[in-house]
Amino acid sequence: MIIVMMLVGAFAVYLLLQNIYDRLWNKNLTTSIRFSSAHAVAGDTVELIESVANIKMLPLPYIHVKFQIDRSLKFTDSSENAQVSDKVYRNDIFSLLMYQRVTRRIPVVCSRRGVYRIGSLEIVSTGLFMNEVLVANVGARAEITVYPAAADVHLLETVFSKAMGDVEKNKYLYEDPFVFRGIRDYEPHDTMNAINWKASARMGHLMVNQYNETISQEVCILLNLEPEGMLVYDMLSEASISIAAGLAQMFIEQGISVSMISNGRDIATGAEVRIEAGGGYSHINGINTLLARIDLSMEMASFASLLPALEEERRSSTQIMYIMISQNRREDLQRRFEQLTEYARFVRPASEPVWIVPYHSGMDTALDYCSAQAVAWEVERYAG
Repeated sequence: MIIVMMLVGAFAVYLLLQNIYDRLWNKNLTTSIRFSSAHAVAGDTVELIESVANIKMLPLPYIHVKFQIDRSLKFTDSSENAQVSDKVYRNDIFSLLMYQRVTRRIPVVCSRRGVYRIGSLEIVSTGLFMNEVLVANVGARAEITVYPAAADVHLLETVFSKAMGDVEKNKYLYEDPFVFRGIRDYEPHDTMNAINWKASARMGHLMVNQYNETISQEVCILLNLEPEGMLVYDMLSEASISIAAGLAQMFIEQGISVSMISNGRDIATGAEVRIEAGGGYSHINGINTLLARIDLSMEMASFASLLPALEEERRSSTQIMYIMISQNRREDLQRRFEQLTEYARFVRPASEPVWIVPYHSGMDTALDYCSAQAVAWEVERYAG
């Protein structure tokens, strides 16, 4: 009889403890997940910071934190915690004492440009006696924008040397008197009206005002991501985006204003990418952000159909150098590009347009219907 009562009592205690654990296991249990940086460049390694806190008297001997993420983000730690299919399914195990916080920093390689998010976490407990499955879903917001790796376009400097040399020669001839940049020591070539007499008296020698120069040249990058035919070559499209990023950075660092138009669509808004002319590192970051957000799976407009409106907008400007980046060399696109660039090329020969053709070995790169300078850019068929 005593044994029976002991068994009944033990069973009652078991049910009580299990009931308490089932009701309280996820109470005051907080989880968070974030990336160590909001931005990265393709190829960079960042950290995914995962934190779990148990703010109560009840210990949690065994819980799983599960989430899924795009497989373009590659974990470099043990692969035992992740399964890869269309996405990476991560399963991390924690053991928490009362009032304990555990934080893990997991290295992640950003293998490809894009915008990546973790929208929710699933917390799973096996129960106090590991005989049941308890699940709680937690909202989370971890996001990282991975910029495209800029292609090494300095190999193309000779192609643009005429235009860039023209800008370097003239950019200091035009200074904007309304954009004050600072004060520097007087030099023999400075004019008298540039002298800051108050600053000169204070410093004991002549000082002159500096103003930001007015850049008379603009480079407009036309990024066409429409394939040549029925076959889609993602590597060529990704190379085109990297070339655009590299060109924008190179020209802006040279003090040349850059604008960009693409038929690639934003992953969130669905809008075609369009970037007005600008300069400086903030403009580079803006360009890289929009390039990172292009979703190649979205349907794209024919680039030839975008050029007439652009031609109308830019008809009055003769200071634009056009650079087309396109694997697609269809006749209508070439003829439209010829019309767009014809007037600017006639008035300003330094603005001779350039057409960069990304291609795989064995593909044709000739331009038969426009006079732009063709630059072939070979891309390996397989990464790595």
